[in-house]
Amino acid sequence: MKDVRLSAREKRVLAEMERTLGRDPALVRRLQEMRAPLAVPAGRRSRALTTAVIAFAAVSLTLLAVAIAYAHPVLLWVFAGTWLLTLAGLIRLTLRWSRGMRSTPPAAE
Repeated sequence: MKDVRLSAREKRVLAEMERTLGRDPALVRRLQEMRAPLAVPAGRRSRALTTAVIAFAAVSLTLLAVAIAYAHPVLLWVFAGTWLLTLAGLIRLTLRWSRGMRSTPPAAE
């Protein structure tokens, strides 16, 4: 978007609108909640989830190899649990990725 300059009248109208909207306590509260910073930035959360999924995948594959080598049913159940955690993480990453793809507006040509 190019640099848009407002006239003095437009600035006064905008200031009046802001004052009027600022008198609505419910709106002010909702806007403050929307602006509240998250405990962990989104990029760091995504990296942590990606790292966890990779770690669970490595542990799952290692458990699968060990469970097959020793043919121990408990190891197979532990593998199944870690594999389910890996799949859940992959689903969350896929949903985040697809949500990010939907929210980007199409490029104007």
